[in-house]
Amino acid sequence: MLRYLTGGLLDLLLPRHCAVSGRPLMEEETGPIAPEVLREVELAGADYCTRCGAPQGAGVGVIRECASCREYRDGFGTREVVAIGKYEGVLKEICLALKFGGERKVAGVLAAWLAQLLFDRGLVDKIDVIVPMPLHVIRRFQRGYNQAEVIARPLAQSLEKPVLSEVLRRAGKTERQATLSPAQRKANVEGVFEVRAGRTSDIDGKSVLLIDDVMTTGATLGAAARCLKKAGARAVYAAVAARASLDAGV
Repeated sequence: MLRYLTGGLLDLLLPRHCAVSGRPLMEEETGPIAPEVLREVELAGADYCTRCGAPQGAGVGVIRECASCREYRDGFGTREVVAIGKYEGVLKEICLALKFGGERKVAGVLAAWLAQLLFDRGLVDKIDVIVPMPLHVIRRFQRGYNQAEVIARPLAQSLEKPVLSEVLRRAGKTERQATLSPAQRKANVEGVFEVRAGRTSDIDGKSVLLIDDVMTTGATLGAAARCLKKAGARAVYAAVAARASLDAGV
């Protein structure tokens, strides 16, 4: 009874709002995003590119290379990339709410979508551990959290896999990728990741699922994946909330 009274009082003093649309949420709407907003998200279905995760047009099916990743001949250091959808519309707004709006609760929604895709595509049994993409310590302090880690934790629970948030670190601060060309993005993150001393045994011989919020050219993802494999990981898969094009500004 006390819990219900406390919850009701909090709703009166601090009414909950949809993290995307801002409309007040009803008592029965327990999630952080209004149902009608969630229905607008175009989720990746059975038509996608395994190499970069980009959703494809209806009827294309599963392909190993698409127009979005064809020019990146060096690849991304991953066996497969899973993306919820394109970085546009409501999905983009959800990612922005998480990354810059402090709406950490939306990470659970993103994690649930990713978990379903990973199960549907038969990748869960191929994964041993989950590693979130690290932020530089200064950027993490400024933001207060790492959005990739916030997604990784509920995802790890759904998949029943351990999440290793302290294995991979950024050895240096980089420029924001959004301001750079593809070649500059690659150079910007080259050699910036390292596996912490004494933690190589956590990934040695294991298949790693690398988590990030948005993938554009794949430069950051590729640098992190190569670092993990150099440290002994048998294979690296990736799961991202959204797949962006270079003109998306991320």
